[in-house]
Amino acid sequence: MTNQLGSANTTFLRFKANIFLVLVAVCFTLSACTENPQDENETLGTSTPSGFFGNIQSSDAFTPVKRGYTVALPRDHMSHPNFQLEWWYLTFVLSAEDGQEFGLQYTLFRFNTELNAPSSVKANAESSAEGNAKSNFKSSAKSSASHSFEHNLHTNANNHIARNWTNGQQWMGHASLHTAEQHYFEERFASGGVGNVYVNQQPFTTVIDDWVWKAAQAEVQTGAESKAMFPSVLTFAFGQSSTHHPVKTREKIPATSAYRLLELNDAPSVSAVKIALNLDTSKPFIKQGDNGYSKKTQDERLRSYYYSQPFINAEGTLNIEGNSVKVTGKGWFDHEWTSHLANSEAMGWDWFSLHLDDGSKLMAFRMHAMNKNMKNSKSKHSEIFTTASYIAKNGTKETIEPANVSITPTAYETINEGGVARAVPTIWRIQIPIKDIDVTTSPFKKGQWNHSLFPYYEGQVEIKGSHSGSGFMELTGY
Repeated sequence: MTNQLGSANTTFLRFKANIFLVLVAVCFTLSACTENPQDENETLGTSTPSGFFGNIQSSDAFTPVKRGYTVALPRDHMSHPNFQLEWWYLTFVLSAEDGQEFGLQYTLFRFNTELNAPSSVKANAESSAEGNAKSNFKSSAKSSASHSFEHNLHTNANNHIARNWTNGQQWMGHASLHTAEQHYFEERFASGGVGNVYVNQQPFTTVIDDWVWKAAQAEVQTGAESKAMFPSVLTFAFGQSSTHHPVKTREKIPATSAYRLLELNDAPSVSAVKIALNLDTSKPFIKQGDNGYSKKTQDERLRSYYYSQPFINAEGTLNIEGNSVKVTGKGWFDHEWTSHLANSEAMGWDWFSLHLDDGSKLMAFRMHAMNKNMKNSKSKHSEIFTTASYIAKNGTKETIEPANVSITPTAYETINEGGVARAVPTIWRIQIPIKDIDVTTSPFKKGQWNHSLFPYYEGQVEIKGSHSGSGFMELTGY
């Protein structure tokens, strides 16, 4: 009977993944990052991004990102179902008492695939789905009447009940852990409206199956930005065992935590990695760009709403193939939503979140976009928009304009993906003279590549130069 149930579960998971792939392929006309085939004369070390989410176009069916809208918290911790694309993104630079280092990533993506549905129907379907999820999981969350935007978004939900078993929202979860020797990664898919994936506002909660990030406080008034999300607990298990025997860590540390997390079982299970982290912060959220309006090209045709929490303190346990290790470290959270980045014009980005040794933080990125000349040319040289945010240790942010920041690749790593050798720039020099910053970022280890539906580089980096420190780097579209 156990074998039969295991086989049935495996079949069902494959079915879910296949359904997701079909939906994304049909709705998005996905080209799987092959919009611009590699030129035979192009050599490794000179490649540029050629697409990430595929060959699709933005649609008037989705709500556009507009200047003048101010990101407001905790209201905007929620899901924004009228927008085409959204993600809640956590990265951690962790270490054990014996000096072992770990790079951890958790991301929840949401895609709106209802291209032809009126925006009001899509919003109401999502609201109805979240209401059902709250009931199913016995959540006591309540929406504040003062949140007029949220009220307008979710009003009259019961007048538009989804006719099918899904509401048109497709979700994808990513989990990745790098040790010095191993990489564990898992990708999950789910359909909105079913009840096993959702984002609640109060208490702030993200769920996809048994991957849960949940804030401690159930109700928070507008203005209490940090308390709506922190303190919180992040628990998830993922990955397949890389060996037939438990990985040997240099020191076994009892599983303990400050917020009374359940102890992680030392016995190996189906998942190779089990994570339990307490997250907290005392610093403000950072609204990127202009009050959360983040332009990705100079002419602003590519843009998003974007805010961060770069001052997360993390502590808890990692159970890696039966060995529990107590860890502490720094975390970074990004929440971004848009209707302009999931198309062929958005070719990819080079993104950095850096914890500097003086307590300051730096977010910097280069966005690669298809320009008008590329559409009718074989040229592989994309339009590049560069910007950064310098965040002082007290939480004060300063947007660094393109003229004052330089992000330059200095060395490449060859990644073999699907039998194709990809040249990925993994060592970078970042210069911001007005802040006396001149640093080089290098990978914590080689091969920090996520083999996913949309393959990309995601990994921990070390910082040297005018400042030292650590952080994360994400490279997409290569």
